[in-house]
Amino acid sequence: MNLPRLKLRFIVAIAACILATPRAAKASTLTYTATGGLITGTLNGIPFTNATWSIVGTADPTNVVPGNFFGAIPYNFLAMAPFLTIQSGSSTLTATLVTSGSTGDQVGAFSLDFNVFDPGVSSSVFSYLNGDGSSSSVGMGVAGAGLYTTLQSPFSGSGTQTNGISGSYFTDVGLMVISSSTDQAATFTIVASAVPEIDPATGGSALSLVAGVLAMIEQRRRRATLVA
Repeated sequence: MNLPRLKLRFIVAIAACILATPRAAKASTLTYTATGGLITGTLNGIPFTNATWSIVGTADPTNVVPGNFFGAIPYNFLAMAPFLTIQSGSSTLTATLVTSGSTGDQVGAFSLDFNVFDPGVSSSVFSYLNGDGSSSSVGMGVAGAGLYTTLQSPFSGSGTQTNGISGSYFTDVGLMVISSSTDQAATFTIVASAVPEIDPATGGSALSLVAGVLAMIEQRRRRATLVA
């Protein structure tokens, strides 16, 4: 048996396992966040009053879909699972926005340009894209100048909470109904998603394993030599 060659093959195999250990792949996703307030309504029957809110979603920006509503409102849409947090006094309510279940419906982030109807006005919101290509009349986000973005690169914008925030939203815990809102400052940001680092303990354990097995192989080699 060619022990040196066996050692080499073993080392290569272990090295391959170490390299294959999840490093959380390349940073190919972006994180989208909108914040605003004040809103009043219910989430699955639980009331909230004059609450602030935030929505966070993560997605691959290469999946952005451009479109046009009414032949006059350009938009970019990116499907994702937006996570909603509502802070009402000392109470915190959370939910994930979902679709109604109708064929083709999607939920995610929109960036829209209303310049043709309202010069200089654009918005970035979390809302629904219906299966027939139309959009929902409700959306949680921000409106103002300079908010039309491709959704494909880091971005930071602020303005006023969208007027169309009031209405019904489907969530994984039940229906959310925003019955009223107050004009407040709102924000929309896009940042690179955090990439988890490789666990040092994983690499250390693997190297210890290599050392232990090589020692065992060396002991067997010596025994074989003595017997011979």
